[in-house]
Amino acid sequence: MTWNGIGAQTVSVNYSNLNGCLAPTPTVYNVIINGSPTPVITGANNVCVNSGNYTYTTQTLMTAYVWTVSSGGTLNSGQGTNAISVIWTGSGAQTVSVNYTNSSGCSASSPTVYPVTINPIPGAAGTISGTASICAPAAGISYSVAPISGATAYAWTLPVGASIGTGAGTNNITVNFGTNAVSGNITVYGTNLCGAGATSPNYPITVGLLPVAAGTITGPATACTPATGLVYSVPLITNATGYAWTIPAGAMIVSGDNTHSITVDFPSGATSGNLSVYGTNTCGNGTPSANYAVSVAPKPAAPVITENSGILTSDAPAGNQWYKDNTVIPSATGQTYQPTQTGHYTAVVTLNGCSSVPSNDIYFLMTGIDALGQNGTLSVYPNPTDGMVTLDISTKDLQVLDLKVVNNLGSLVYELKDLRVQGSASRTIDLRNFPDGVYSILLYNNNTHILKKIVINK
Repeated sequence: MTWNGIGAQTVSVNYSNLNGCLAPTPTVYNVIINGSPTPVITGANNVCVNSGNYTYTTQTLMTAYVWTVSSGGTLNSGQGTNAISVIWTGSGAQTVSVNYTNSSGCSASSPTVYPVTINPIPGAAGTISGTASICAPAAGISYSVAPISGATAYAWTLPVGASIGTGAGTNNITVNFGTNAVSGNITVYGTNLCGAGATSPNYPITVGLLPVAAGTITGPATACTPATGLVYSVPLITNATGYAWTIPAGAMIVSGDNTHSITVDFPSGATSGNLSVYGTNTCGNGTPSANYAVSVAPKPAAPVITENSGILTSDAPAGNQWYKDNTVIPSATGQTYQPTQTGHYTAVVTLNGCSSVPSNDIYFLMTGIDALGQNGTLSVYPNPTDGMVTLDISTKDLQVLDLKVVNNLGSLVYELKDLRVQGSASRTIDLRNFPDGVYSILLYNNNTHILKKIVINK
């Protein structure tokens, strides 16, 4: 018979013997029906693959424990006991089951099955797609990777100076590149509660920056046409691969174009104007330099100088500078100049910052100092003087002389013509109205001239 209830039960029987007699009462046989056990399993039911040993237990004080682990796990120890250790090596839905014999010798009709979910780590990230060349600053540049199996989030790495604008933690982001951004690699990997997946291959990013602002241009501020070979330069511009120059109208870059140093010619007809420059590269143009003004003017014509009665005169009314033996004469800038020494005299005219070539050369010979004819003499006193000067002149023959007094700039300050002397003559001149300084007294005619220096010191 099959017992379908538990607890105290009975079996009774009666029968007729050969004589046809029954027992007065049936014989009752007491039977205790024990219930089948229901194993209960406890342990982690949501774990990560390959994350170590996990313990699963059931009731104690039983016998004949039989444990079974699904194919995604390995039972390390504990078979035949109420506790086992399992390593999960396969992901997905897995199970642990157990049966045993209780103290009544009963087993469950079927093992207890305990479901376990094994979570995988994310899969390997694929290849990133997006823009590989950037001109910083730039914003909203898109990058993406195919969805990663098992990933609940995405971890991105970016070059220095770049930051995620939108989409952080997802497989599709936008990136902002600041002015300090540098070239580098973008990578990504998937993450979940179980860890991080394999990182994607490097995605190289080339970051270009606009050239920085151009510095100050250096070079000649004046160009005297026609002028050749004038060099202008600007300090090297960071990030620039080229240089864009502007120059005054009519001028020409003859060498160095698209570099930081150029050579410029200013032919006749070139005009005054500004130079400027800015750096260039594939990302665009930098900020231009400040304008560098260049004054363009023609070179003055070479002056023509003449000598008359010991006075040198330039045909240029202004801008003269006198030279003796190719050496500048300090403060000798007038249209006329009174030489005080024998030598070669020239003049150069400078107008609007431009200088002519030297004038013709006049060789001036100082002769007759202290002599008038063969037997004449000249004395000048006192010297130094307060401005009252006496001239004692002695001649053998009749001489008709002119007298000039010039200052140290060669300018005429006093003149007396047709002074007739035969024998001895004395003449006093008043120079007290003139400033202190060195003055030249020139006494001359067609045959000779005499030069005396005096010092006025009041």
